[in-house]
Amino acid sequence: MKTLIHEIGVIDKQGLKHPVNFQAGLNVVTGKSSTGKSALIEIFDYCFGSDENTIPKGVITNSAAIYYVALAVNEQDMVIARDPNLAARAFFRRVETFDSAKIDREYFNTSYFRPLSEFKKHLRDFFLDINDVDESLVAKAYRGNRKAPTPSIRSFSSFLLQHQNLIANKHALFYRFDEKEKRDQVIEHTKIFLGLVDQKFFHLSQEKERLSTDVKRLERQKETNKRTSENYKQKVAPVLSQLYALMGFKDEPISLTKVLQHPQDAKDQLDNIIVAEKIVHSSDALTQRYEQLKLARNQKTAELRKLQRQAASINKHIQAEERFVDNVKRFNSPQHVHISASVCPFCHTEKDNLRQNAKKLQEAITKVSGNLAQARPMKAKFESSLIEVQRDTEIVSKSLTDLNQQITEIEKANQQLSEQKSLYESIIMQKAKLYALLDTLNMADDAELEKEIKELKKKLKKITDALKEYDVQKGLAAASDKVNEYMTSIGSYFEFEKSYKPINLNFSFETFDLYHLTPENEKIYLRSMGSGANWLYCHVTLFLALHRYFAELGEKCAIPSVLFLDQPTQVYFPNFNRDNSETFEEQKTQEAEQRKIHSVDQNIDEDIKAVENLFSQLSVYCNVLEKENGFSPQIIVTDHADNLTLSNRVPFDSLVNGNRWRTRGLIDPVPYSDTDKR
Repeated sequence: MKTLIHEIGVIDKQGLKHPVNFQAGLNVVTGKSSTGKSALIEIFDYCFGSDENTIPKGVITNSAAIYYVALAVNEQDMVIARDPNLAARAFFRRVETFDSAKIDREYFNTSYFRPLSEFKKHLRDFFLDINDVDESLVAKAYRGNRKAPTPSIRSFSSFLLQHQNLIANKHALFYRFDEKEKRDQVIEHTKIFLGLVDQKFFHLSQEKERLSTDVKRLERQKETNKRTSENYKQKVAPVLSQLYALMGFKDEPISLTKVLQHPQDAKDQLDNIIVAEKIVHSSDALTQRYEQLKLARNQKTAELRKLQRQAASINKHIQAEERFVDNVKRFNSPQHVHISASVCPFCHTEKDNLRQNAKKLQEAITKVSGNLAQARPMKAKFESSLIEVQRDTEIVSKSLTDLNQQITEIEKANQQLSEQKSLYESIIMQKAKLYALLDTLNMADDAELEKEIKELKKKLKKITDALKEYDVQKGLAAASDKVNEYMTSIGSYFEFEKSYKPINLNFSFETFDLYHLTPENEKIYLRSMGSGANWLYCHVTLFLALHRYFAELGEKCAIPSVLFLDQPTQVYFPNFNRDNSETFEEQKTQEAEQRKIHSVDQNIDEDIKAVENLFSQLSVYCNVLEKENGFSPQIIVTDHADNLTLSNRVPFDSLVNGNRWRTRGLIDPVPYSDTDKR
């Protein structure tokens, strides 16, 4: 997102303003130690919604009444600010055109302050139009219907800020990544920041899950209906067949399927069919059914006996194996063979053939015993087979019981007829039994279910096709490839150690890992590269490549086009932390003398050249991106280095733009305190 910081400043307790102005492209704030250079990155972070005020304690914090940042987001000017006495609130004010002259203590009217959480959401809306990032409503339900964390402006800071203790760190690349939760959120939200997904993506994902759940539910219901139907068939079929046989019907007046589909309608029809006048007394239908049932019973009996024999055989094998395993555990191969040599009684010649054969026998026994000990047991397989047989036995036994019951009913009906009881009485009893079963049926209409499933699948396919257009994994991979391509180009201009040249840095948007890939395809991660200069250039190369890619995406990318680099030259001038000289030249001279005293071989002129190259590449980078994209990421460097000669002939003073703090600091003039007056 095209973003430009106009000004960072402090309003002190006396109402005086202490501004630092910035321009597009590369900006350098240079000066000696303890002047407030590093405070700029902290002020920006604090005004950008940080819950914690990390501005270094001292003159600034003692003097400050208001911290503010004036910036433009896509050419919309605004001022954000924090009052350290109102930690839970933040200031936001939109302006038509930023005018630094209008910024004073009265400008920060309390009516523009709002709760910090509300402030963050309001500011986020300038970069992102999204408020629901749940892909799964089920996961949301597990969280007690709490929404997943939405992208925050705080996530942006990981891409914008390289603090003094981070810029050359070998263990960490990104700000706030020391907290796993924040790290995971940034990685998860990156696909949103890069414009790979939008609000529609998350709504489609939720709808896909909902429809998939509904389809599975209906398919389970359909399967349940199928099992229920089979169960009903097993109960109703024999009763209905018995009823028809008693009536003497050769053909079914109403099929079993129709009876199950429309039980109440079937009852109405059967009331007209099952009447005394329609009994076919001459029919042998009951006899034929009786014979069919007996035949079926014989077959089931044979099947049951076969299963019982299988069960007995498996049990026998299990018992045999248990004995075998027990014997193997007790079996020990002989450790020694004691045998005397054979001697001829005539010539007294000694023969050792028997000894050799005994040794071979010992080796064979040892091998066999070892194989037996390592033999894999079969008991588990036998037991599994036994369970299957037992289940089949239960099913066949139940079927056999049902057949016996049906045969008994026919025999009972015949017995009643022989005792001169009415056939119609038996029919009425059978009809009552059938109706009692039909009254319990609750069959769903499978045709309606199938229609509903078909409609849902049609909708699901449409949503799935829409989601395929996003292809997040492919997008992240393409983004990583582009950043890697840029790192190859950018990194070639930095002073990496010879063992890492040509530098071949690789970064993944899926894991946020960075490593150098050798010609032998060995991955060397940042922590293993060694040398502060290598760590520095890895950081700088990666973040320049990232922001080049962000700029290329234009408005599609939500990440602000701002990058802070705090004290990048510290790897070359570690003693500059005690820089109190009036000029940078004086400090260089002191540094050179310190190196002589401590016998440091590194020539300061070589380090200055490396530093000049670093700033030259930053300047070239901004100029190139300005030509390519129409705007350049704004880079703000706070450092001790000054009066550098850049290779692209850009005057260093034009980058400093008046922000040289050798005889002053951020707070200038420093307000007098009661202590000072005393």
